[in-house]
Amino acid sequence: MNRTIITFVSLTGLLLTAGCPGDDSMMMETTATTTTTGTTSTGPDPDSTGGTTMEPTTMTEESTDSTGEGPGFMFEDAPPDDYTRVDRMGMPAINTAVISSKDNYNAASPEDDANGDFVDEIVANVTGLHDALDDDLMGAGLVPCMPMDCVNQAAPLVVPDTIKIDLSGTAGFPNGRLPTDPVIDVTLAVVLLDLTEPGQDPLSLVGVNPTENDVAFSDEFPFFAPPHQ
Repeated sequence: MNRTIITFVSLTGLLLTAGCPGDDSMMMETTATTTTTGTTSTGPDPDSTGGTTMEPTTMTEESTDSTGEGPGFMFEDAPPDDYTRVDRMGMPAINTAVISSKDNYNAASPEDDANGDFVDEIVANVTGLHDALDDDLMGAGLVPCMPMDCVNQAAPLVVPDTIKIDLSGTAGFPNGRLPTDPVIDVTLAVVLLDLTEPGQDPLSLVGVNPTENDVAFSDEFPFFAPPHQ
């Protein structure tokens, strides 16, 4: 069991260390090449192409800040065709853990995902994860899925690689993401475990990794604690 914990913590640490800037970033720089996160919505006017990372051109409207005094945000008015995608991350850890051709992936779009352009390398990397971890999973009393079954199980979440939002559904990962959601544990469970096995579900790995932050969330926007200095 200790070996299993170390293995999962190590894997999760790798995912978070390598993927942190992309996993949680929904910010846009206005002075350099920018990154956005693709989103697919089942609510009004869904954007089927996902987010696009672009080089800013003309800034127009200036708003005021939260005090009403300004200066505030500068908004882009350039058409989408003027922008170039250089990075993308929809579902956490997917680009980080199961994509090998990262430059090609970052320049591609959710439409390319839906065409199956990256399926072969996803299958190969999921198979590699199982080769490394299945013994530990079984040692912990868990039942791994066969790699292709895992790929099919995860496919609705990761192909295309966008954040899925169903406005009529309950908020919480993978329908959006709440600050307290155990996102990496759920992602690993979907990729590694046979969720048809009785007693096994997407939360089966919760508790293997830390279950909460070392600093509590705030009750006020933006809810996250200040970063460690």
